[in-house]
Amino acid sequence: MQLSVFTYLSLSVAGFAAAHSWVECVDFDKAPQIKLMEEGAKKNPVDPADPVFHPEFCKGWPRAKDNPGNWQVEGTTIAWNINAAVFLNDRSACSPPQREFKPQGPNTPIATAKAGGTITLRYGGNGHSRGKGANGNGDPGNVQVFWAGKKETELKTLDDLTDKTRIAKAGFSDESFALPADKSVVDPDFGLIDKGNWMTVTLPANMEPGRHMLVWLWSFKNETVSNAPQWSSCFDVIIS
Repeated sequence: MQLSVFTYLSLSVAGFAAAHSWVECVDFDKAPQIKLMEEGAKKNPVDPADPVFHPEFCKGWPRAKDNPGNWQVEGTTIAWNINAAVFLNDRSACSPPQREFKPQGPNTPIATAKAGGTITLRYGGNGHSRGKGANGNGDPGNVQVFWAGKKETELKTLDDLTDKTRIAKAGFSDESFALPADKSVVDPDFGLIDKGNWMTVTLPANMEPGRHMLVWLWSFKNETVSNAPQWSSCFDVIIS
């Protein structure tokens, strides 16, 4: 058992270094954030940490997320390293802190929306917005969102994440802000600064009023990389 735990930790560290991301906000107002990013990009020199995350722009929070939170902690607790877990025969769809619904306080409210409306997820590029870690091909993979199809219902395992339950799919960096404008720069070691990534999700029109659990999945894969990293985050939306 000690060997298994050691192996898991080793894989987690390796995966963390290679690629990692998680949903920081379930419904984010990206317009003012992008404005700040554009202003920061005009500075000389550019401040790579200006800005990172503005919690005041977040209107809905994922499970087990603090406000504003500590990214170094979240990267090993909220972010779920699927590859490392599967190695240990754990096919859970969510990280341990996110596997059960727990009421969220006023400082980290659950996102609210209307059936057929949209939410904008916010997650970090963490140096991978242009494919760093995916064989250098410039493709950071795709992000998907899954829903069980009815309220108060959990997606518990990877077997629940299917074409039938998928409600949205996009490129990891389809909505993002990164520097420089030259997209041939794909590596932070050579000047890439990826400041923000978002995913606008249109919710199904047939969602009934109540709480609905969803899973976000990043598949950092392409045709030339086998067993490339996958990461997930879990959250809820209240349909009014």
